[in-house]
Amino acid sequence: MSSDPRSKRSRQQILDAVHRQARAGELTSISSLSAAAGVTRATFYNHFDTIEEAAWFAIHDNFDHILERAFEDRRRGISFEAAGVESLRLIVEVFRSAPQLVRLADAYDNGADLTGIAEIFRAQTAIVWVDSGRESATAEVEITYAAAGLYAVLAIGARGEDDPQDIARVAHAQLPEWMRQPDRG
Repeated sequence: MSSDPRSKRSRQQILDAVHRQARAGELTSISSLSAAAGVTRATFYNHFDTIEEAAWFAIHDNFDHILERAFEDRRRGISFEAAGVESLRLIVEVFRSAPQLVRLADAYDNGADLTGIAEIFRAQTAIVWVDSGRESATAEVEITYAAAGLYAVLAIGARGEDDPQDIARVAHAQLPEWMRQPDRG
């Protein structure tokens, strides 16, 4: 992908349109998405191969912002647990606010260890692993296992009527100790 500011702007326009159309349940075709983004189909294809890929990157961007917020909260003195639970609550809100986006993103297979949104969880769990300072010969297994379990709890919880905060607390309680660790000094 080009570092051209126009290219970055058009990519962001597409991702913004993905969110708008998904919230309205109208994310149905590349043509309608391109029109909503104010770009040509060719511009869409310069950034993404499929609508599922665009949805996956839209969710990935959301989750990146949530993780950045959690790290910022920790820098401001909020406890590791409180920042973690809040992040999980926000993820439940993302799942609930745009089920069409979640469905499309979950259909995307980028050829990684896990498919769809579970792969986003795996990548972000790896970031938390590094932050934990932990070392292990079984790191990839632990990361993948934690990510798959976390994704399952949040995705299933988001489909119900329970309070997102309660779902987040339950999900947090199921995390391995290295993900629930107290702040390191």
